[in-house]
Amino acid sequence: MSDKEAVLDDFFVDAVAEVLNVGMGSAAASLSEMISDEVKLSVPGVEFVSRLDATKIIGGKAKNNVSGVHQNFQGSFGGDAMLLFPEDQSLELVRAVLQQDNMTLDDLTDMEQEAMTEIGNVILNSCLCSMADMFSQEIQGEIPEFVKGSLKQVFSAEGGLEHTEAIVLLLNMDFAVETKNIQGYVTFLMDVESVQQFKKTIEDMLGM
Repeated sequence: MSDKEAVLDDFFVDAVAEVLNVGMGSAAASLSEMISDEVKLSVPGVEFVSRLDATKIIGGKAKNNVSGVHQNFQGSFGGDAMLLFPEDQSLELVRAVLQQDNMTLDDLTDMEQEAMTEIGNVILNSCLCSMADMFSQEIQGEIPEFVKGSLKQVFSAEGGLEHTEAIVLLLNMDFAVETKNIQGYVTFLMDVESVQQFKKTIEDMLGM
């Protein structure tokens, strides 16, 4: 059995989608409060893919560089969570958070790191806390770190991603903030052992 076959059974993927749906719903509500505007968030799909495939999928949307945040988390299962946006769209999100439509691109870029770190802190922690509540388990996240650059640079910067058995749980999210369409990605980066622990946690929650 291959690594992908070990984690890609349809029932498990559907269960993960439902868990993340709840987590992302909580994250959207938190982000909406931050920007004082409605945030609509869809979760069209969940995929377990290799690092290379994840880079290609995100790269299909982010033609240039990306920016976002990375956060390590540990608990009943562990890994690395990343929130990534195409760089131009991340600046639009920063503009929405700061509620300063007339800010110049240079001003936005100067404030990008602080604003994106706060956005990532809200979204990733809301998602992780929501999952911890569902599982009745403790999940501890480290302080989020700002990341920026090409996908290759961002993915290779995290030591865990260099592991040959690294699996990417790719969640494709569509953000809609007012009239702005902002495409974002949440990725959970885990090795095969962590994915199996995640699977067992879901099975325990469902009484399987």
